[in-house]
Amino acid sequence: MKKNNKIHCRLWSREFKIIIGLFSMLISLHSQAQSNYVLRGNVLDNLHEPAVGVAVQIKNTSIGVATDFQGNYELKASLKPGNYTLVFRSLGLANKEVSVVLGNQLEVKNDVQMTADILGLDEVVVTGTGALTAKKQLGNTIASITGSEVAESGSVDVTGGLSGKLAGIQVSQNSGDPAAGISVRLRSASTVNGSSDPLYIIDGVIVNNNSTDVLNSVSVVQNRLSDISPQDIDRIEVIKGAAAAAIYGSRASNGVVQIFTKKGQSGEPVITISTSTNFNSLRKKRAFNQEPYDWASTDVTVLDKVPAKRYDYQDMVFQQSTGTDSYISMSGGKEGSDYFTSVSYLKNNGILKSTNYERLGGRIRLNQKINNWLSASFGAYFSTSDSKDQPNGGYEAGVLPTILFTNNTIDPNPDSDGNYPKMTFYPNILEYINTFDFRQKNNRTISDLQLKINPLEGLKVNYVLGYDNSESNGTSYIPIGTTTITQGKASTKTISTKLFNSDLNASYNAAINQNIKSTTTTGFTWQFDTTMLQAISASGLALGVKTTDGAASISTDESRSKRAFWGGFLQQTFGFSDKLFLTGAIRLDGASVFGENERNQFYPKASMSYLISEENFWQKTFGSAVNSFKVRAAWGQAGNLTAIGPFDRLSNYAATSIDGNSGLIAPTRLGNADLKPERQTEIELGVDIGLINNRVGLELTYYKQDIQDLLLARTLSPSTGFGSRVENIGTMTNRGFEATINAAAIQQNDFKWTIVGTFSTNKNEVNNIEGEQFGIGNFGFSVAKNGQPLGVFYQGFYARNSDGSLLLTPAGLPQREKGTYDANGNPVPQRDSSGQPTGSNLSKVIGDPNPDFIASLTNEFEYKNFSFKIQFDAVEGSDILSWDTRMFYRFGGGPQTASELRGDAVRGTGAAKFGIAESYIEDGSYVKLREVSAGYLLRSPLKGVDKIKFTLSGRNLLSIDNYSGYDPEVNMDGQSNGARGGVMGLVPIPRVIKFGVTATF
Repeated sequence: MKKNNKIHCRLWSREFKIIIGLFSMLISLHSQAQSNYVLRGNVLDNLHEPAVGVAVQIKNTSIGVATDFQGNYELKASLKPGNYTLVFRSLGLANKEVSVVLGNQLEVKNDVQMTADILGLDEVVVTGTGALTAKKQLGNTIASITGSEVAESGSVDVTGGLSGKLAGIQVSQNSGDPAAGISVRLRSASTVNGSSDPLYIIDGVIVNNNSTDVLNSVSVVQNRLSDISPQDIDRIEVIKGAAAAAIYGSRASNGVVQIFTKKGQSGEPVITISTSTNFNSLRKKRAFNQEPYDWASTDVTVLDKVPAKRYDYQDMVFQQSTGTDSYISMSGGKEGSDYFTSVSYLKNNGILKSTNYERLGGRIRLNQKINNWLSASFGAYFSTSDSKDQPNGGYEAGVLPTILFTNNTIDPNPDSDGNYPKMTFYPNILEYINTFDFRQKNNRTISDLQLKINPLEGLKVNYVLGYDNSESNGTSYIPIGTTTITQGKASTKTISTKLFNSDLNASYNAAINQNIKSTTTTGFTWQFDTTMLQAISASGLALGVKTTDGAASISTDESRSKRAFWGGFLQQTFGFSDKLFLTGAIRLDGASVFGENERNQFYPKASMSYLISEENFWQKTFGSAVNSFKVRAAWGQAGNLTAIGPFDRLSNYAATSIDGNSGLIAPTRLGNADLKPERQTEIELGVDIGLINNRVGLELTYYKQDIQDLLLARTLSPSTGFGSRVENIGTMTNRGFEATINAAAIQQNDFKWTIVGTFSTNKNEVNNIEGEQFGIGNFGFSVAKNGQPLGVFYQGFYARNSDGSLLLTPAGLPQREKGTYDANGNPVPQRDSSGQPTGSNLSKVIGDPNPDFIASLTNEFEYKNFSFKIQFDAVEGSDILSWDTRMFYRFGGGPQTASELRGDAVRGTGAAKFGIAESYIEDGSYVKLREVSAGYLLRSPLKGVDKIKFTLSGRNLLSIDNYSGYDPEVNMDGQSNGARGGVMGLVPIPRVIKFGVTATF
């Protein structure tokens, strides 16, 4: 470890010396006479409307401004006289370049009209820290969405606002808690034991989006991106595939989500104030037993019934709730300085009683142009949040699990003495709500310092120093005297994570000749993170005590970990006639979690982009019908670094107490110093097509990922003294297709209609797992199995007749299949002389939570000052393992018991189904009305007010599905990589109606 620290210090020292050397060179170069010029004008969009927020920049310099709300720009610059080029850029509009000659006239005016760019080929994106390139040069897919789309989605979390916006990205909200965790996958899972989450970068800072479980309840785990206010976002760029990881490193093997926050611009101060109120409600009530009688005996052969009163527990635990979200920002700047600052406050109450979420945040961004070749930027963000939670579902007790395990003939209200009746082996539902206290508190700071240097024409050097510090604390209190936990419990758990990244990148653009241009990019990164966990739990509380101090039994837990990542890359791009682009890159990545012999890995990349529509033959033959046609291809490798922790390569002994003395217990898992990163190789092929005067854009992509050296446990011979050892033995493949269509159906001055549709498929398969399979969640029902997608459900299934109908017992009940397995592990049913199943209980793959495809369709209309948007999301072909349905088979509160009481089913049918996993596999497909919004914009309604916008929006308003429960989108294992599709006692995702007002001054 000391040796590695020395290496890191030397690398850091070398990096620092490079920066100092560049500064010295720059100071010596900057000595020639210059003049102060003012470049101004007005910019219109393709509909002759003022183009707001267009970036206006002097080409090959860092000098630039953005247009105001009237489309005006004023750019002040100190330059030498000569010929320059103004570049105008805006999302959705094609780049515009205007030549200007600077001489004796110190004021130069240029008015510009821009045209539509439906494919975004001229859009400038960030393909590496600080490295800018036009989208048309890329061989791999990259997609952008504006911050307003995220902010207006109605999602509390930034990642939730991505749902349905891009092809190849599946966003799932795992529960309906006020700050519920959200799972994001770009394309598919890329590992078994690690994480398939993308890398998140905010303004060049690698940030923590961990799912911090501080209450020992997976169902209420939050993502740390919930700390960020969506209203601070300017735009988001999403890069999928391993080709991008050649620039960002192996931490980006699952893709990259780059978040860019708002910045100031030159001009008078601009103040934006927004406030909104949301109304949350239960979208759908599920069916419960409403029969006015119950069984007189627990003997299933006795069919006598007695009168019974049944209670609707849903009305007792759910509520209609409200929330507020307020935001204020101020920005401005002049003479090379600009600033942006904001404060936000959110309070959201849950639809489950006694739950809420509160967040306070603030941000500041300062940009300073020091001179024509040097600029600096500083950013800082803080947030603090507090939530009141009720653990529910999965592997923990909770309000909703109690309902599942209870016959709803019990009145949960307390008696006159305040004592709650016992409902089941879990506490009373009202006891949870009224007396339990579970809370999460989070504090977050993100800061960065950046330098942008342009020492020579065509040469750009960027340096980013980033720091992310997050601390999450969970406390729980269960009072003395509850129905099932009489002695009371208390706990506290804190997880503190710090991330640090230092990135130095340089790019050099040069024209080899009139037709060939070269872009060389190189960079070095050093990253470091630490995680500390401290936990105390106690039982047997003293009367009146709510903390762990003084309890009868106390247990503690503590862990600390450190990791370092380092890497460098070199990328070369050649552009031929601005239509053919060839790129090659190499990257060397290192990580401290692996053994010294495998710590550094080499990853290459190659890509090609060809705008065939720029060729003369195309324009003459197909140009009138197919206006733009780009073919692209990319190939690259990356390593996944998430499958093992900092100490997993070692044989880790456990501490214990032996006769009052400290001791160590030998581990069951043998260490392996030769572990290396999982390696992903991906090829991506695609076309981008513009039709009907570029009013319709179509993007089609095919990809194939081959993942080798999966880190999995291998069983060892007992003679070794160990049970298993982690080795690089497994493989995985992903094959998929993605399509995006953008259509400007109607584009007139008073009326606009745009359509965006996405469609994505993926086929995942795991292989080379020792022992054929192993459990990864859902009580072991979700497995990683050779030849199957990750996380399929493997368990018992119905015995059936040859015609496919259920083979019933002599009593008329369904039963589980029995028999033996053949040499390939396939189940072979067997029958006895009476035709009934015989042999051992059989299992097989009974469901797959991975969808066949995901899709979305968004229509947006604008008529004068009115706007309307509607978005549908679809998931097709996924299965749900519904533990809710299973519990309703066994306990009396569900519809199965009701059907047996009515005589519609044989008594005991539910109890029989309880033991057959196939009986509670349900279709998880759905079509959701994800977002709908209407807005009205007032322009200059009052003196000093630029605009006021009123919005009325809804989220999760409608779900078309066949699922018997609340919502097919939720997941019992939270943000788990492999265990998906399990549902048990989870809070449903609420229906949200939101009214908001935004004013800009």
